[in-house]
Amino acid sequence: MKKFIHALVLGVFGFGCFFTWVILSLAPRIMHEDWALPHFTAFCISLRPVVIALPILAAVYCVWVWFRRADRVPSWIGFFAATTGALVVVTLPAMLAAYLPLLKALNLLANK
Repeated sequence: MKKFIHALVLGVFGFGCFFTWVILSLAPRIMHEDWALPHFTAFCISLRPVVIALPILAAVYCVWVWFRRADRVPSWIGFFAATTGALVVVTLPAMLAAYLPLLKALNLLANK
């Protein structure tokens, strides 16, 4: 049962990282070609490989858990806490980075 819950946590974490990557991919498409991206948004977009590496590291850990003996499988609660914390730390700046170009575009359109 612990191995199944590890897989379930990995799946949810993978979907969360995928949607964070999508948010960071769509952020530059909001801006017009003549407008520059805010620096924080450009910085967060440059860190998109981190969002890809996190689920890969979690999958490596899950493979390690799956191939251990059944009586020595670690609890899933620590894995859940680590993945949730990592997802919050990565997603909150990504959402802010996606919001900044939208806010800038709305302000520039309002001034026209």
